[in-house]
Amino acid sequence: MQLETSPHAETAAVVALDPNQGEAIWFLDQLMIVKLRGPDTPYGIAEAVLEADRSTPFHRHHAEAETFYVLDGELSIFVEDGRTIHGVPGSTVHLPCGVAHGFRTLSRVRLLVLSAARGFVDFTREYGLPAPRLTTPPQVAPDFPRLEALARKYSIELLGPLPE
Repeated sequence: MQLETSPHAETAAVVALDPNQGEAIWFLDQLMIVKLRGPDTPYGIAEAVLEADRSTPFHRHHAEAETFYVLDGELSIFVEDGRTIHGVPGSTVHLPCGVAHGFRTLSRVRLLVLSAARGFVDFTREYGLPAPRLTTPPQVAPDFPRLEALARKYSIELLGPLPE
């Protein structure tokens, strides 16, 4: 008996990363470590590290869903339907495409962010800077015109502050 192999199996690369390996980026006040992104996968994975009392703007992804898996710490995730979801280690929160959301960290947090391969992960890569070390970046005011322009490019709508 002869086994058949997929032509794709011969060209796709196996990706295996040790802890702290990946492309490290300072994105806003987050350390993002890109673990996986296209072209051989339909999704991207990044590990995000944020200090306590950090937040994202309330926003909506028009071209992709987003999923968070909390590794360490606690955060509050605000959803457009008025819910606040408390994320703790082991929590998974899936946000379908088009659902407005944002979060605030209650402690130092590490989480995995899963999204489209050419979506949020590439947005963070294009806006952010290569991280010179694996620490969260110093807090600086965002370049809002550039952030908004790149958000539009990646079909992300910035809606303002969190509805806390």
